[in-house]
Amino acid sequence: MSPWASRVRNEKGVALPLALFALVSLTAFVLTFVSMGGMEPQVSRNLKDSSQARYSAEAGIESAFDQLANAPGAGTGSWTDLLSQNAVTGSNPAAHWLTPVAGGNPVQQQLPGLAVTFGTYTVQVRNDSVATDQPVTGAAPEIGVTNADNNGIVIVTATGTHNGVTRTIQVVMRRVSLPPLPGAYSVPGAQADIRFKNPNFSIDGRDYMYTCTANCNDPNPANRTYDYVVNPNQSKMKFGMAVQPGVQANLTPATTYEQRAEYQLDNAQKQGNVMGKSQVGGGFTTGLDTVAPPANPSEVLNPAKMQSFLDQLASFSGTQVIQSTIACAQNISGYPVGLLMSGNAADPSKPTLTNNCGMNQTVDLGSRDNPKLVYFKGELDPSSTFAGVAVDGQPIKGAGILVVEDGDFRVWNKFDWDGIVIVTGRYVSSIFEKGGQATVNGATIANETVWDEYGTNLPMGGSHLWDGVFDSSNKTTLRHSQQMLDMVQRALLFRMSTWREI
Repeated sequence: MSPWASRVRNEKGVALPLALFALVSLTAFVLTFVSMGGMEPQVSRNLKDSSQARYSAEAGIESAFDQLANAPGAGTGSWTDLLSQNAVTGSNPAAHWLTPVAGGNPVQQQLPGLAVTFGTYTVQVRNDSVATDQPVTGAAPEIGVTNADNNGIVIVTATGTHNGVTRTIQVVMRRVSLPPLPGAYSVPGAQADIRFKNPNFSIDGRDYMYTCTANCNDPNPANRTYDYVVNPNQSKMKFGMAVQPGVQANLTPATTYEQRAEYQLDNAQKQGNVMGKSQVGGGFTTGLDTVAPPANPSEVLNPAKMQSFLDQLASFSGTQVIQSTIACAQNISGYPVGLLMSGNAADPSKPTLTNNCGMNQTVDLGSRDNPKLVYFKGELDPSSTFAGVAVDGQPIKGAGILVVEDGDFRVWNKFDWDGIVIVTGRYVSSIFEKGGQATVNGATIANETVWDEYGTNLPMGGSHLWDGVFDSSNKTTLRHSQQMLDMVQRALLFRMSTWREI
């Protein structure tokens, strides 16, 4: 064997380099693990701060939801008003602060009931004013319109901050604004022909609240008693009956809508059952003085405002549209009826709908906790004898918005509604029949859009068809309730969508 080969195969001294290599490797691994272990608390803190910042941003969105959902349709605090002040410096598209501003800068808002160490938020709002908003909102944007809202859509951005970490959430908020509702019973249509056949009705424009009236401290809610009571604060009081200003076209001699609505309030007992805001001075009164058109044009409910609202309502998400036709009618107490609404004794808010074409289905009319938007669409009947919907059988209850279009609404039995009842269209009436017991807390609207049922002008006392009838022996109560109108606006006509973190 050569000396060179012998030296190559000599393994003396190998152990030390291997040991040193293993030691260095282990040291590197240990240092790596120690370093990673030291980072874990920081990673945990970052995750906590990030989560807390996101929760703060969500709190900002919820705050904006409350503010925008309860904003008036016009004037101070309205969406247009909010879009005209507190501009966000340098924003593009132009945005405006919803949270308070000091010195031109937003004031960081604390979470309710918590210290600033739990996180803060700021919120800004802008109109859907650029073309790229359409994929986000799903609607044609108001391009270039930054200081006003005309389509009921705005984009809200909330930024939450915690320990220097920020998270931002953006949502789309949209609403269908209620039209002005100036009376407990509003008659905004082409005529205001109301027939009062007895004095058993009550039309009250005072503001009513649903509240606990007995055993209110009982821990068991089932033992408490709730009822509608007059609100001590009557700043929202309305007229008993509200009409349009001007002259009704189908009467000879010419007569105002107000005079026509008052025509059958022909004795002191009937007049005493109409209550509300006085057209002279604005205080509470009874009688003819609370049958009036609003003096402020913005508060007048007219056919154009009604149609705009109904168009939006019919296409708004959540609306149940039910067709009622003359061909598929039943004969109830001598009247042709498109749909009969018969109560369910177990749950009066989920009655059965039937007609003579085989319909037999349950409809959910909602409750104060879960109001519904139910829209019955009828069809043209110049004879004005088609009842789009009739209430008979067991008592019926519901909450939200009930619309009966192009057909009469006839109440033969007990009917209770919290929210808005609208009877609208051509040759229609809201008829509270003999023996009926109707109660509406919120607002009731009789909107006749065609007046010439007989094709001719009618004298003041002439025989014709009525837009609203309070029949003999009925017990009808129509009350204004701002609380129920706010419920409708917030729960049914306001939506939040396209929730995304940016």
